[in-house]
Amino acid sequence: MVTQRGSSKDMYPDQESWESRIIISQGGRPVAVADSRRMIKYNDQNMAHLIGEVKIDFYDEQGIHVSQLFADSADVNFEANNLSAFGHVMIRSDSGLVLRTETLRWDDTYDMVATEDSVMFNTPEGDTLYGVGFESDIDLTHWTIYKPWGVTERGFGVAD
Repeated sequence: MVTQRGSSKDMYPDQESWESRIIISQGGRPVAVADSRRMIKYNDQNMAHLIGEVKIDFYDEQGIHVSQLFADSADVNFEANNLSAFGHVMIRSDSGLVLRTETLRWDDTYDMVATEDSVMFNTPEGDTLYGVGFESDIDLTHWTIYKPWGVTERGFGVAD
């Protein structure tokens, strides 16, 4: 998040843009494309602050789109190629899995998303799982919910 600076001159960003796009790549291949209403950056920080209607598209090793994240704001760390999303965070995989939480971190090194906050996770089959804490790969195929509980509409094949 944006921090308060010492002098009044330091309170203004060195760069500011609207309807911004940041492309995070690995070996020349895009792994995440982040769009936002506004982006601010200070020269002494190695990160950008994305504000308003943040949308991030994620791609796998073959360059195929796998998921999309929405949030109120996000911080992109250029040195580590990581990001943190804040406020009404939702990530939806192309396979139909949906995670909702208030904060989420994406680590490009491990290609993982994680949060320690409360989560709601929906499957295409109609299951709704809740918990506190979550880890997964970026396409939400291999996930872990901590302190889980949930609801399902599936039958269990019980005979009359």
